[in-house]
Amino acid sequence: MTKITLNQLPRTYKNNGQHAEQVFRYTMCGKVCKADNKQGTDYQDIQIKSSRATVCKGTDPAKHIAQDQAKRYAYITSDFSNAYIMSKAEYLEFTSQFSTITTESA
Repeated sequence: MTKITLNQLPRTYKNNGQHAEQVFRYTMCGKVCKADNKQGTDYQDIQIKSSRATVCKGTDPAKHIAQDQAKRYAYITSDFSNAYIMSKAEYLEFTSQFSTITTESA
């Protein structure tokens, strides 16, 4: 797991997940990019997650992560100051410790 400090960016999204994605992209490439969910990953081979994000489709995180196009995951802290970049195995361990399955995601 690698911790990076994120560059601050004025907020343009009300949605925390979209803001987290935009701040992460800005930190990594220096460009203000629109957050989108049209690609297989959010930035290069990284899926960006924040508090209250959907961990997986269905109710089996291990199965979803194994089949996911992402090779790495970035968890953005709630104050948007830091990101923790994890491998698939680290992310699965992280989600098993800090997430709960409440509903099946579509």
